Amino acid sequence: MKSTLSPFYSLNEQPLFQNQPTVLHSLMPHTKIKIYNKDDVVLHHGDVAVRLWLVLKGWVKLTRQTPDGKESIIGLCTEGDVFGEAALFPHANYPYHAQTLAAHTQLAAIPADIIRKLIAENAAFSGVVMELLNERTSQAQLKLEQMSTMSASQRLGCFLLRLCHTQANGSKTLTIPVEKHILAAYLGMKPETLSRSQQQLKPLGLSVTGQDITISNIEKLREFVCNSCSESGSCEAEATG
Repeated sequence: MKSTLSPFYSLNEQPLFQNQPTVLHSLMPHTKIKIYNKDDVVLHHGDVAVRLWLVLKGWVKLTRQTPDGKESIIGLCTEGDVFGEAALFPHANYPYHAQTLAAHTQLAAIPADIIRKLIAENAAFSGVVMELLNERTSQAQLKLEQMSTMSASQRLGCFLLRLCHTQANGSKTLTIPVEKHILAAYLGMKPETLSRSQQQLKPLGLSVTGQDITISNIEKLREFVCNSCSESGSCEAEATG
């Protein structure tokens, strides 16, 4: 893992700091960019939450583990995502383990005390952070709902639609350097079920070549997925085109 100072990078396209030039200017001297190899540990479950993390490039998995060794994947973060939100609260600990899934993963590490100070001083930025936390809660609730209302292929389709929205401004070709068993576990299915789901989505325009997934008909995939979701009509993934 390497570190470099953030002025060599641009954070102004990160959703958390869009239209927040004052906040960004205050953070830049304190924020560091850390470059990780594949499978590097970023933080441990129970560590004191001293930094908020932004994914600039690559993938990070968030996991929790039971005392008898069972692992649960509670999050897959990629470009534009934020994790380590516990740092927004004093005396908090990280509620999960974070590990990189891709080589050359670039993360921005923001000191907790600095960002808490900015939240206290800047009402507009505080509102943005509150929206972030509300979104996290809504996503967790929606994922629980989808486990009972959506088929495995629909859950995979929803995941891909969300990536189309966040990666490359709605690009129809996605690169997902995540091992099949990890993606399957995150989506609540077995690896063989993930393979079957990919096959079931082929008639809707899905093709898989190694780590690349191409979606030739996003509208058809969206119709297949979103009609079974309570967020239909208000989800950002439906704006993908």
